[in-house]
Amino acid sequence: MRDQLKKVFPYVMFAAAWALILAAFLLGERAPKPILLALYTLGGMLMGFGAVGIALSCIHRSPEQQKEYERGEHDERNVAIREKAAMSSWYWTLYMLWAAFMVIQIFVGGLWGVAVSVVIVLHCTFYMINIHRWNKRM
Repeated sequence: MRDQLKKVFPYVMFAAAWALILAAFLLGERAPKPILLALYTLGGMLMGFGAVGIALSCIHRSPEQQKEYERGEHDERNVAIREKAAMSSWYWTLYMLWAAFMVIQIFVGGLWGVAVSVVIVLHCTFYMINIHRWNKRM
């Protein structure tokens, strides 16, 4: 049952994406702009996730390829590479958030500055929580 859901779910996301985009298009000027933006955004996100899921399911068709893929997912070397990449991306996104924070504080200030500050604090908090969680596992 679970394998069936994994196979069907990307197609459901892709279809839901088209439904949301079509609904936003048909609503046109009758709906408030924030609602239309939310519909287009959710539709775009679902379309991206669905298309990637469909593409990945097409790539891993043969059982041999699937077993090799699963073996590679749990390989210690690949796990270490992913951890290093995640750590590096964390540092780069933190620098990017601080740059955005400084630009917004200098040019805009106000509520946007507070919002970016909250995002930076949440980013650092999630990092610390994940470090604690992974230290417990190892």
